[in-house]
Amino acid sequence: MNDITKARYYLKGQQSDLQHLTSFGLMLATAEQRYREIKLKKQGNREVVGTYDKKEADTMLDYAVLKHLKRHNQLPKDLLQAFEKNITLEEKQALAIRWISA
Repeated sequence: MNDITKARYYLKGQQSDLQHLTSFGLMLATAEQRYREIKLKKQGNREVVGTYDKKEADTMLDYAVLKHLKRHNQLPKDLLQAFEKNITLEEKQALAIRWISA
């Protein structure tokens, strides 16, 4: 499978609107832009430092998976951990950070 097929497979499971973009580059650039927007908004709102909402965690996961896919041409091996029922948003963020920096 190529990058775009793997990315669509993941994004379809997430029910993300990124799956409808025409190229892997567009998917990655859009996910990165959304991640940066949320990150900047969070830095501006200092009263809720250390708290995460579902949208932020999902956006970060999308970007992390696509970035990992671009670097290694495979989905992260521990991707299923992100879909466990009892995972916290902080744990999702830790997974995403690990995949971004891998």
